[in-house]
Amino acid sequence: MSLEAAVLGEPSIGQEAISDAFASDPAAIILKHAVKIWARDQGFAEDDVSSLTERVVAFTCSAILDCQRKVQVVV
Repeated sequence: MSLEAAVLGEPSIGQEAISDAFASDPAAIILKHAVKIWARDQGFAEDDVSSLTERVVAFTCSAILDCQRKVQVVV
C-alpha cells in the first residue's frame, strides 16, 4: 500500500472523534491551513485535500494524546 493510499483511506471512528475534539484549537487550525497549502503545492486533487487535512490533524492529535499518557504513567 502506498503512502497516499494509506493517508487518503477511510478514517477510523476514533480519529474522527479526536479531530472533532481539537477542531477549535488554534494550533489545529494553523496545522490544517499549512497542510492544505502543502497538499495543493504537491498537486493533490482538491477533493482529497480535505480528507488529507483531517487525517493529518487526527494523527497529530492522537500522537499528542499518546505522549500525554506516557508522561502520566512515568510520573
